[in-house]
Amino acid sequence: MSAPMTDPATQALAATLRAHGLSPSAPRLAILRWLAGHPTHPTVDEVYRALHPTMGSLSRTTVYNVLHAFVEHGLAGKVHTEDLELRYDGCVAPHAHFKCTRCGAILDLAEIPGNLARRVGLPKDCRAQASAVTFWGLCPDCAG
Repeated sequence: MSAPMTDPATQALAATLRAHGLSPSAPRLAILRWLAGHPTHPTVDEVYRALHPTMGSLSRTTVYNVLHAFVEHGLAGKVHTEDLELRYDGCVAPHAHFKCTRCGAILDLAEIPGNLARRVGLPKDCRAQASAVTFWGLCPDCAG
């Protein structure tokens, strides 16, 4: 069940969608709300399983299409893992990740500087188009 459009939080989400060139449909509002409240770097299936019980008409294809649109319009990022599982990140500021090798949790780390490519010294005439910084190890719960 979605929140009424008169709810201030829903109005703010709708304004965010509009500011990024997207119309505020019920699936987009629900997925954006859920993504903002769950910084767990979910897969399409995880978002679908979380929202489908309250949005019976929601399909996996819709979730995929909405998340893809969020990436294309700057509302989410993609997180590629070593097992090639595509996850989505609601934080679009440049930042690093930490992945637990035991439980698989992915945690956000501090922002990384925008001039990282220059600071690491790319080879002459190379132009970085994207970067991903991930550390692997045991999270606090697993190291415990």
